[in-house]
Amino acid sequence: MKSESRKKDKYTYKDYLSWTDDGRWQLIDGIAYDMNPSPSVQHQRVLRKLLVRFDLFLEGKRCEVFSATFDVRLPEGDEEDEEVKTVVQPDILVVCDKSKLDKRGCKGAPDLIVEIVSNSSASMDYIKKLNLYERHGVKEYWIVNPENKTAMIYKQNEIKEYEAPEIYAKENVMESKVLEGFTVNLKEIFE
Repeated sequence: MKSESRKKDKYTYKDYLSWTDDGRWQLIDGIAYDMNPSPSVQHQRVLRKLLVRFDLFLEGKRCEVFSATFDVRLPEGDEEDEEVKTVVQPDILVVCDKSKLDKRGCKGAPDLIVEIVSNSSASMDYIKKLNLYERHGVKEYWIVNPENKTAMIYKQNEIKEYEAPEIYAKENVMESKVLEGFTVNLKEIFE
């Protein structure tokens, strides 16, 4: 994932909405990041399997699951929508507060985000987005790595900081804190 040099130093959601090229972009603190190339087949298989499990578990519950491409705007304060400088498209997100949903996607931190690591997104997922999601109050952040068949869950503590991650291997079962009773057998996901 690379940063794109355009004419401005910082971009907003208003700029983002005006881009008509075919690329997929994210804004983090006003910096535009190109999300190309497209995800691998392995990435998409893991995404599909996880999404189905989330969807089945959440059926009839108050929370709702979404997948990329779906804009998540993360304002720093009470700025107007068009002035927001951070817009991401997580692979999977769960929103339990329906007031955050609008016709453009989600404004504010989802309760849970899953990023599936690709070679081109590793530093973004493990470092930049980890810090971003913690700062904005995402309660649970999953990083799933299909290449080495591992996963990590960062969970927010009572002072809204991420605790040391829970690390899982292919033979483990992951358990969500945010979605009580929701578990994922990684062996099934990585097969």
